[in-house]
Amino acid sequence: MHSISMHSISMRSISMRSFSVKLAGAFVAVILVGAAITYLVAGRAAAGQFRQYAGRSGQLRAQAWAPIFANYYAQTGSWVGVETLLPNLSDLTGPQTGMMHGPGGAMMGRGPFGMMGGPAMGITMGDRLILADSGGRVLLDTDGTSAGQPLAPAELAGSMPVVVDGQTVGRLLVAPAQSGAAAALAVDFLAGVNRAVLLAALAAGVVALVLAAVLVRQIIAPLGKLRLAAHAITQGDLAQRVSISSQDEIGEVAAAFNQMAVALERNERLRRDMMADVAHELRTPLTVIQGQVEALLDGVFPLTPDQLMPIHDETLLLARLVADLRELALAEAGQLAVERRPVDVGELAERVAAAVEPAAADKGITLAASVAPDLPPVSADADRLSQVLHNLLANALRYTPAGGQITVGVELMRPEEEGSRGEVISPHAPARLLVSVADTGPGIPTEDLPYVFDRFYRADRSRSRAGGGSGLGLTIARSIVEAHGGRIWAESRPGEGTRIAFTLR
Repeated sequence: MHSISMHSISMRSISMRSFSVKLAGAFVAVILVGAAITYLVAGRAAAGQFRQYAGRSGQLRAQAWAPIFANYYAQTGSWVGVETLLPNLSDLTGPQTGMMHGPGGAMMGRGPFGMMGGPAMGITMGDRLILADSGGRVLLDTDGTSAGQPLAPAELAGSMPVVVDGQTVGRLLVAPAQSGAAAALAVDFLAGVNRAVLLAALAAGVVALVLAAVLVRQIIAPLGKLRLAAHAITQGDLAQRVSISSQDEIGEVAAAFNQMAVALERNERLRRDMMADVAHELRTPLTVIQGQVEALLDGVFPLTPDQLMPIHDETLLLARLVADLRELALAEAGQLAVERRPVDVGELAERVAAAVEPAAADKGITLAASVAPDLPPVSADADRLSQVLHNLLANALRYTPAGGQITVGVELMRPEEEGSRGEVISPHAPARLLVSVADTGPGIPTEDLPYVFDRFYRADRSRSRAGGGSGLGLTIARSIVEAHGGRIWAESRPGEGTRIAFTLR
């Protein structure tokens, strides 16, 4: 047995560790995927922005140089020898030069702005200059890779027109070099950006892993406490509770666990009490029967009907107790048979009161029925309702002293009474009947009132069956009323009597 218990604990520990591994693995997977996506997206964005910058810079250079090429074409009438302009473009290094040189070294402008207002900027080793004719065929390519070929549509769209006398005579395109030292520098720049992004993603991933480890611990720690408490409950320790340190879903689970433990502890206490009560209820008549039979066998009493009568009475008590227990078991299992048909509850109450009135008269108790007129019939089991009324009246007769009064009442339940009990009543719902049995007995102590419908419950635990009944009558009554879809409750104040009422629809 000990080895089985240790094996069970070991399996639970493995299961908890497995959950921890799964949770940690999920966090790691999410972090890695997030870092990878960040790296790819940021790298692509950096490369795109770099290309956009290079393209925009080329357009600005082409816009500044287009007037120089237009002036060359206007002076020569063709593009022959246009490559001689390239050294002049290289000399345009900014404001300190102050001049732009045309063909043959002619001055084209002064100051930091050259012809047509373009910025003074010179060609660098990172520039690739492409000049095409008006039809888009490449005339000059500083890379020497596309001479004589037509411009691609994207290149044509990004090029600047060279205009002479209102006519486009060529297209000028400045783009980053595709080879050489400048291209290598661009590659190195993008690689550096990607490295920086990768390092940032890794640093963020490490921080996220640390935070994930803390979060996993916060999740697993209360689950471990729940596991230990649940294991203790399976070993019979129903007093186990777990501390609630948060208001999130785990805190709600802990609260639900504590409520379950309270319910289990109460049900176990009721079960033990029921076993003790059943044993007590059975022992009393069995003791009487045994004593009477032994006296008859020993010849102490003669074998006469008068001597057999106590045995018969106790046998009836046993049979009734067994029948009550069986009916209670059926009710708690939801198998209590209810045969519904239209029932005049007022007439039924008067009939039951008339049947019990002789017993009340023998005790000097006044029994009356107060039935409201014109009550609608209800769909119910008349035999079961009669059983409820008999149980309630028997309970009232047991505790009402001589000279007291018992009243059986049937009336329509007022809407304010229904709403006062926390029920949501539809205005189109059928009328609900209120049936009550009120007595002028000593009443029920306030602390005992919530438990009067529990099985075998007695406010005075010292009472015998003869003085306090079996303790099942009110429990069975509640089961029957609830099987009809109604509610039953008790109202009492010590010294002012007790009223037990239930509703029917």
